[in-house]
Amino acid sequence: MICYRQRGPKKLLGLKFPWLAIGVGLASAVAIPDPNLEERQITRINAGCPAPTTTQGFQWDTKTCADTYFAPWAFPINKWVDPPKLNISIAGVPITATVDTGSTGIVASINLFPNVTFTKAVPTHIFYSSSHWLEEGYEEWINMSFGPYAMRTKILVKDKEVCCPTFNGATDGHRCPPNKTARGCNCSPGGCTSKRHKFNRDGGSIAKRELINIPHVAYMGIGFGRGEPQNANPFLDTLTFNGKPATSSSSDLCQGYVITHDGIYLGLNKTITEDFAWTSLPQMNVEGFRDWDTPPMIYNVNSGGSNNGTILVDTGIPNSYFTNDPVQWGNGSTFEISIPGNSQLYTVKYNMLKDVNFGVVGSPNPMQPNTFGISSKTGYVNTGRKLLNCFDLAYDAIGGNFGYRYLDATGCSQYVSIAGSASSSASSAISS
Repeated sequence: MICYRQRGPKKLLGLKFPWLAIGVGLASAVAIPDPNLEERQITRINAGCPAPTTTQGFQWDTKTCADTYFAPWAFPINKWVDPPKLNISIAGVPITATVDTGSTGIVASINLFPNVTFTKAVPTHIFYSSSHWLEEGYEEWINMSFGPYAMRTKILVKDKEVCCPTFNGATDGHRCPPNKTARGCNCSPGGCTSKRHKFNRDGGSIAKRELINIPHVAYMGIGFGRGEPQNANPFLDTLTFNGKPATSSSSDLCQGYVITHDGIYLGLNKTITEDFAWTSLPQMNVEGFRDWDTPPMIYNVNSGGSNNGTILVDTGIPNSYFTNDPVQWGNGSTFEISIPGNSQLYTVKYNMLKDVNFGVVGSPNPMQPNTFGISSKTGYVNTGRKLLNCFDLAYDAIGGNFGYRYLDATGCSQYVSIAGSASSSASSAISS
């Protein structure tokens, strides 16, 4: 059964500004015009489909949620081959940042801010275990703006990249010791190799290599359940909306976002979240009431027994990493993921093709990644970003809810099945 169809266009949205775009592989920023994209209309086409429900309640049940903003992606999305990018402003500098749901916090090259004096008082780092690259820099609190929103957010101002394959944050602090520094890290879709160490395994951050050897870059992590406090999430650090207060306690702001093919909504309400099917998220113990763990799901291999697990839809990578524990898969296996939560409302099917060459997908499945890797985590799946060819995503940061909206895009119906009847699937949509 097909529930929703993605039509277009609906109406022009977004503001017209010239911005600086940081192109992947370029050493400098270039000026581009706003693409002036149009939002597509999502139409419910089958009244028998289940109504979206959840066990935790929504912000918009008790708040006005009037403050919301839609921004088109800085560059049109072409089947989610490339990561989404947004026009933002950091410390008054217009920047085009890659949007990553697989991490939390902003990483920005210090070269982007030639006229800003940073304190450099708090050293910090990000280490990508899959690629061995260590991003060295400093923690800074900085002003940021996104459309009508103004934020005060914590970022990592990066001033050095080091290939450090045996880095240990517990003993090495925030810098790579000289005796651990390697001359270079070389990566392919199947893994990464350095001069000092060979490494080939999961690490959902393999595509963070987009940062490597790019002097001018900004990477904006808006994910949750990543082990980082949510006060590093720029989309949860809002201060004002068109000059008026807009914090988590504001009645006009429902904190969270919706990711679509055409852009992103910051600030939720009942209309924006229409036709999503939801799952409630378990609370994490990192910092703050807004920190939620990775969404639950159910999966099976080769139509075998059902297993509980967790799922990350990671806009930062085109590849996927699927658990191989406790049930193993190989070339020719089928891997089915049921979402949201344990409802089994939507079942997404993958035909596994291990170690396919980069860019050769080898399947008509629009959600098929560039390549499959094995996750080292039990019961864990990182789908990469191509799941977004068939689903929109929504994150309710206060209520602790995560939603999926199925799209009747080309090819999706062959790989996504929907629970058959309104009566049976309506109850199963209440998931945890």
